[in-house]
Amino acid sequence: MRRTGSAAAGAVAALSVVLAGCSATTSEPPIVVSHLHAVDIDDESGDIYLATHEGILRATAESGADDVRVGGVGSVERLGAWRGDVMGMARLDDTIYLSGHPAPDTDAPMNIGVYTTDRSGAEFASLALEGDADFHSMAVMAAADGSTALAGIDSVTGRVVVSRDGGATWSAGAALGARSVSWDADAEHLFATTEQGLQVSIDDGATFTLVDSAPVLLLISAPPPSTPTGGLLMGLDLDGRVHLSADGETWTPAGLAPPGTEAIAVGSRGTLVAAGLDGVHRSDDRGATWSIVAEF
Repeated sequence: MRRTGSAAAGAVAALSVVLAGCSATTSEPPIVVSHLHAVDIDDESGDIYLATHEGILRATAESGADDVRVGGVGSVERLGAWRGDVMGMARLDDTIYLSGHPAPDTDAPMNIGVYTTDRSGAEFASLALEGDADFHSMAVMAAADGSTALAGIDSVTGRVVVSRDGGATWSAGAALGARSVSWDADAEHLFATTEQGLQVSIDDGATFTLVDSAPVLLLISAPPPSTPTGGLLMGLDLDGRVHLSADGETWTPAGLAPPGTEAIAVGSRGTLVAAGLDGVHRSDDRGATWSIVAEF
Protein backbone atom coordinates (compact mmCIF):
# COMPACT_ATOMS: atom_id res chain seq x y z
CA MET A 1 0.00 0.00 0.00
CA ARG A 2 1.44 3.36 -1.01
CA ARG A 3 2.24 5.86 1.71
CA THR A 4 1.94 9.55 0.91
CA GLY A 5 3.15 12.72 2.63
CA SER A 6 4.83 13.44 5.90
CA ALA A 7 1.90 11.97 7.81
CA ALA A 8 3.02 8.56 6.61
CA ALA A 9 6.71 8.97 7.44
CA GLY A 10 8.37 6.08 9.16
CA ALA A 11 5.66 3.58 8.30
CA VAL A 12 8.12 0.79 7.57
CA ALA A 13 9.98 1.08 10.83
CA ALA A 14 9.45 -1.82 13.20
CA LEU A 15 8.05 -0.91 16.59
CA SER A 16 8.28 -2.99 19.74
CA VAL A 17 5.47 -2.90 22.27
CA VAL A 18 5.92 -4.67 25.58
CA LEU A 19 2.81 -6.62 26.47
CA ALA A 20 0.93 -5.08 29.37
CA GLY A 21 1.83 -6.66 32.67
CA CYS A 22 4.71 -8.80 31.39
CA SER A 23 7.93 -9.15 33.32
CA ALA A 24 11.34 -10.70 32.86
CA THR A 25 9.91 -14.06 33.91
CA THR A 26 7.01 -13.99 31.46
CA SER A 27 7.21 -16.37 28.49
CA GLU A 28 4.98 -14.14 26.31
CA PRO A 29 7.23 -12.42 23.71
CA PRO A 30 7.02 -8.68 23.10
CA ILE A 31 4.51 -7.50 20.52
CA VAL A 32 6.24 -6.34 17.37
CA VAL A 33 4.38 -3.81 15.20
CA SER A 34 5.65 -3.26 11.67
CA HIS A 35 2.66 -1.34 10.27
CA LEU A 36 -0.37 0.45 11.69
CA HIS A 37 -3.44 0.91 9.49
CA ALA A 38 -6.43 2.11 11.57
CA VAL A 39 -7.43 3.28 15.03
CA ASP A 40 -10.68 3.50 16.99
CA ILE A 41 -11.59 5.01 20.35
CA ASP A 42 -14.19 3.47 22.66
CA ASP A 43 -15.58 6.33 24.73
CA GLU A 44 -17.35 3.97 27.11
CA SER A 45 -14.14 2.43 28.39
CA GLY A 46 -11.49 4.83 27.14
CA ASP A 47 -9.82 1.94 25.29
CA ILE A 48 -8.24 2.54 21.89
CA TYR A 49 -8.10 -0.23 19.28
CA LEU A 50 -5.26 -0.41 16.77
CA ALA A 51 -5.27 -2.30 13.47
CA THR A 52 -1.77 -3.57 12.81
CA HIS A 53 0.11 -6.00 10.58
CA GLU A 54 0.18 -8.36 13.58
CA GLY A 55 -3.48 -8.28 14.64
CA ILE A 56 -5.56 -5.87 16.73
CA LEU A 57 -4.03 -4.22 19.77
CA ARG A 58 -5.80 -2.41 22.60
CA ALA A 59 -4.25 0.61 24.28
CA THR A 60 -5.55 1.48 27.73
CA ALA A 61 -4.76 4.78 29.38
CA GLU A 62 -3.78 4.88 33.02
CA SER A 63 -6.80 6.08 34.96
CA GLY A 64 -6.84 8.70 37.62
CA ALA A 65 -9.76 9.32 39.95
CA ASP A 66 -12.95 8.68 37.93
CA ASP A 67 -11.70 9.90 34.57
CA VAL A 68 -9.90 7.53 32.19
CA ARG A 69 -8.48 10.58 30.43
CA VAL A 70 -6.38 11.50 33.44
CA GLY A 71 -3.12 9.78 34.25
CA GLY A 72 0.20 8.78 32.84
CA VAL A 73 1.21 6.60 29.93
CA GLY A 74 -0.91 3.48 29.72
CA SER A 75 -0.45 -0.05 28.41
CA VAL A 76 -0.84 -1.96 25.16
CA GLU A 77 -2.04 -5.55 24.86
CA ARG A 78 -3.13 -7.90 22.13
CA LEU A 79 -6.87 -8.24 21.51
CA GLY A 80 -7.37 -11.98 21.42
CA ALA A 81 -5.05 -14.50 19.84
CA TRP A 82 -5.64 -13.78 16.14
CA ARG A 83 -2.50 -12.36 14.51
CA GLY A 84 -3.51 -11.64 10.93
CA ASP A 85 -2.73 -8.47 8.98
CA VAL A 86 -5.53 -5.98 9.71
CA MET A 87 -5.58 -3.58 6.77
CA GLY A 88 -8.98 -2.04 7.53
CA MET A 89 -10.96 -1.79 10.77
CA ALA A 90 -14.12 -0.08 12.01
CA ARG A 91 -16.26 -0.52 15.13
CA LEU A 92 -19.97 -0.11 15.83
CA ASP A 93 -20.94 -0.56 19.47
CA ASP A 94 -19.58 -3.97 20.57
CA THR A 95 -18.72 -5.27 17.08
CA ILE A 96 -15.35 -4.70 15.44
CA TYR A 97 -15.24 -5.21 11.66
CA LEU A 98 -11.88 -5.93 10.05
CA SER A 99 -10.33 -6.89 6.74
CA GLY A 100 -6.91 -7.84 5.46
CA HIS A 101 -4.91 -11.06 5.38
CA PRO A 102 -4.86 -14.22 7.49
CA ALA A 103 -2.51 -15.05 10.30
CA PRO A 104 0.74 -16.80 9.31
CA ASP A 105 0.72 -20.58 8.95
CA THR A 106 -3.03 -20.83 8.34
CA ASP A 107 -4.84 -22.25 5.34
CA ALA A 108 -7.28 -19.33 5.01
CA PRO A 109 -7.52 -17.45 1.68
CA MET A 110 -4.99 -14.67 1.12
CA ASN A 111 -7.75 -12.04 1.43
CA ILE A 112 -10.00 -12.60 4.43
CA GLY A 113 -12.88 -10.40 3.22
CA VAL A 114 -14.66 -9.13 6.32
CA TYR A 115 -14.22 -10.65 9.77
CA THR A 116 -15.88 -9.62 13.00
CA THR A 117 -14.93 -9.81 16.64
CA ASP A 118 -16.15 -8.17 19.82
CA ARG A 119 -14.35 -5.92 22.27
CA SER A 120 -13.01 -8.93 24.14
CA GLY A 121 -11.38 -10.44 21.05
CA ALA A 122 -12.49 -13.88 22.20
CA GLU A 123 -13.47 -15.03 18.71
CA PHE A 124 -12.70 -13.82 15.19
CA ALA A 125 -15.27 -15.03 12.65
CA SER A 126 -15.74 -14.62 8.90
CA LEU A 127 -18.70 -12.40 7.99
CA ALA A 128 -18.51 -11.99 4.21
CA LEU A 129 -16.38 -11.86 1.03
CA GLU A 130 -13.75 -14.33 2.24
CA GLY A 131 -11.22 -14.84 -0.52
CA ASP A 132 -12.67 -12.01 -2.58
CA ALA A 133 -11.92 -8.69 -0.89
CA ASP A 134 -9.15 -6.89 0.99
CA PHE A 135 -10.37 -3.57 2.37
CA HIS A 136 -7.57 -1.07 3.03
CA SER A 137 -9.98 1.33 4.71
CA MET A 138 -13.33 0.58 6.34
CA ALA A 139 -16.22 2.62 7.72
CA VAL A 140 -19.35 1.58 9.60
CA MET A 141 -22.35 3.60 10.77
CA ALA A 142 -25.85 2.98 12.05
CA ALA A 143 -28.35 4.35 9.52
CA ALA A 144 -31.54 6.19 10.44
CA ASP A 145 -33.64 3.10 9.70
CA GLY A 146 -31.64 1.02 12.16
CA SER A 147 -29.62 -0.86 9.56
CA THR A 148 -25.84 -1.12 9.61
CA ALA A 149 -23.99 0.55 6.73
CA LEU A 150 -20.52 -0.74 5.90
CA ALA A 151 -18.08 0.60 3.32
CA GLY A 152 -14.58 -0.34 2.26
CA ILE A 153 -11.90 0.38 -0.32
CA ASP A 154 -11.08 -2.95 -1.96
CA SER A 155 -7.43 -3.27 -2.94
CA VAL A 156 -8.26 -6.18 -5.26
CA THR A 157 -10.52 -4.19 -7.58
CA GLY A 158 -9.77 -0.61 -6.54
CA ARG A 159 -13.49 -0.05 -6.02
CA VAL A 160 -15.53 1.30 -3.15
CA VAL A 161 -17.75 -1.53 -1.88
CA VAL A 162 -20.85 -0.94 0.26
CA SER A 163 -23.27 -3.03 2.32
CA ARG A 164 -26.54 -1.69 3.72
CA ASP A 165 -27.51 -4.79 5.67
CA GLY A 166 -24.62 -5.35 8.04
CA GLY A 167 -22.52 -7.30 5.57
CA ALA A 168 -25.09 -9.77 4.24
CA THR A 169 -25.01 -8.34 0.71
CA TRP A 170 -22.55 -6.00 -1.00
CA SER A 171 -22.49 -3.74 -4.05
CA ALA A 172 -19.39 -2.59 -5.91
CA GLY A 173 -19.22 1.12 -6.66
CA ALA A 174 -16.79 3.49 -8.31
CA ALA A 175 -13.11 2.76 -8.94
CA LEU A 176 -11.79 5.79 -7.13
CA GLY A 177 -8.19 5.31 -6.04
CA ALA A 178 -9.19 6.42 -2.56
CA ARG A 179 -7.07 6.18 0.59
CA SER A 180 -9.71 6.56 3.32
CA VAL A 181 -13.52 6.41 3.59
CA SER A 182 -16.02 7.58 6.17
CA TRP A 183 -19.79 7.84 6.49
CA ASP A 184 -21.46 10.93 7.87
CA ALA A 185 -23.50 10.62 11.08
CA ASP A 186 -26.62 9.38 9.26
CA ALA A 187 -24.84 7.05 6.79
CA GLU A 188 -26.29 9.08 3.94
CA HIS A 189 -23.07 10.62 2.62
CA LEU A 190 -19.95 8.55 2.00
CA PHE A 191 -16.72 10.56 1.95
CA ALA A 192 -13.48 9.40 0.33
CA THR A 193 -10.02 10.98 0.32
CA THR A 194 -8.27 11.00 -3.07
CA GLU A 195 -5.28 12.69 -4.69
CA GLN A 196 -7.72 15.04 -6.43
CA GLY A 197 -9.32 16.05 -3.13
CA LEU A 198 -12.15 15.02 -0.85
CA GLN A 199 -15.04 13.38 -2.71
CA VAL A 200 -18.55 12.47 -1.60
CA SER A 201 -21.16 9.98 -2.73
CA ILE A 202 -24.91 10.07 -2.06
CA ASP A 203 -25.65 6.82 -3.92
CA ASP A 204 -23.70 4.33 -1.80
CA GLY A 205 -20.43 4.74 -3.67
CA ALA A 206 -21.75 4.32 -7.20
CA THR A 207 -20.65 7.85 -8.11
CA PHE A 208 -18.58 10.52 -6.38
CA THR A 209 -18.28 14.28 -6.77
CA LEU A 210 -15.45 16.54 -5.64
CA VAL A 211 -16.01 18.65 -2.52
CA ASP A 212 -14.44 21.85 -3.85
CA SER A 213 -14.50 23.62 -0.49
CA ALA A 214 -12.60 20.90 1.37
CA PRO A 215 -8.82 20.68 1.83
CA VAL A 216 -6.94 17.79 0.23
CA LEU A 217 -7.08 15.16 2.96
CA LEU A 218 -5.09 11.99 3.43
CA LEU A 219 -7.32 10.49 6.13
CA ILE A 220 -10.90 11.07 7.31
CA SER A 221 -12.85 9.80 10.31
CA ALA A 222 -16.35 10.26 11.75
CA PRO A 223 -17.58 9.89 15.34
CA PRO A 224 -19.96 7.08 16.34
CA PRO A 225 -23.71 7.46 15.69
CA SER A 226 -24.50 8.14 19.36
CA THR A 227 -22.66 11.47 19.18
CA PRO A 228 -24.86 14.45 20.14
CA THR A 229 -25.68 16.75 17.19
CA GLY A 230 -23.74 14.48 14.86
CA GLY A 231 -20.30 15.48 16.10
CA LEU A 232 -17.41 16.56 13.91
CA LEU A 233 -15.69 14.87 11.00
CA MET A 234 -11.92 14.75 11.45
CA GLY A 235 -9.49 14.98 8.56
CA LEU A 236 -5.72 14.92 8.24
CA ASP A 237 -4.01 16.68 5.34
CA LEU A 238 -0.72 15.86 3.64
CA ASP A 239 1.20 18.17 5.98
CA GLY A 240 -0.15 16.48 9.10
CA ARG A 241 -2.61 19.23 10.01
CA VAL A 242 -5.97 18.32 11.51
CA HIS A 243 -9.15 19.74 9.96
CA LEU A 244 -12.64 19.54 11.47
CA SER A 245 -16.06 19.78 9.83
CA ALA A 246 -19.69 19.49 10.87
CA ASP A 247 -20.98 18.72 7.38
CA GLY A 248 -18.06 17.67 5.19
CA GLU A 249 -18.35 20.89 3.19
CA THR A 250 -16.88 23.55 5.47
CA TRP A 251 -13.61 22.62 7.16
CA THR A 252 -11.73 24.45 9.90
CA PRO A 253 -7.97 23.89 10.31
CA ALA A 254 -6.88 22.93 13.81
CA GLY A 255 -3.56 21.85 15.29
CA LEU A 256 -0.88 19.60 13.88
CA ALA A 257 -1.12 15.87 14.57
CA PRO A 258 1.87 14.19 16.25
CA PRO A 259 4.70 13.39 13.80
CA GLY A 260 4.42 10.04 12.07
CA THR A 261 0.63 9.79 12.41
CA GLU A 262 -0.69 6.84 10.38
CA ALA A 263 -4.29 6.64 11.56
CA ILE A 264 -6.87 8.94 13.13
CA ALA A 265 -10.18 8.65 14.96
CA VAL A 266 -12.69 10.95 16.63
CA GLY A 267 -14.85 9.98 19.60
CA SER A 268 -18.37 10.89 20.62
CA ARG A 269 -17.09 13.45 23.12
CA GLY A 270 -14.95 15.25 20.56
CA THR A 271 -11.76 13.45 21.54
CA LEU A 272 -9.27 13.22 18.69
CA VAL A 273 -6.92 10.25 18.47
CA ALA A 274 -3.76 9.91 16.39
CA ALA A 275 -1.68 6.74 16.20
CA GLY A 276 1.64 6.13 14.51
CA LEU A 277 5.36 5.75 14.95
CA ASP A 278 5.61 7.13 18.47
CA GLY A 279 2.49 5.48 19.89
CA VAL A 280 -1.05 6.66 20.57
CA HIS A 281 -1.93 10.28 21.31
CA ARG A 282 -5.20 12.02 22.14
CA SER A 283 -6.39 15.60 22.12
CA ASP A 284 -9.32 17.03 24.04
CA ASP A 285 -8.96 20.58 22.67
CA ARG A 286 -9.53 19.98 18.96
CA GLY A 287 -5.92 19.24 18.17
CA ALA A 288 -4.32 22.23 19.87
CA THR A 289 -2.41 19.97 22.25
CA TRP A 290 -1.81 16.22 22.40
CA SER A 291 -1.09 13.87 25.27
CA ILE A 292 0.45 10.41 25.07
CA VAL A 293 -1.89 7.49 25.84
CA ALA A 294 0.50 4.63 25.20
CA GLU A 295 3.98 4.35 23.77
CA PHE A 296 5.22 1.80 21.27
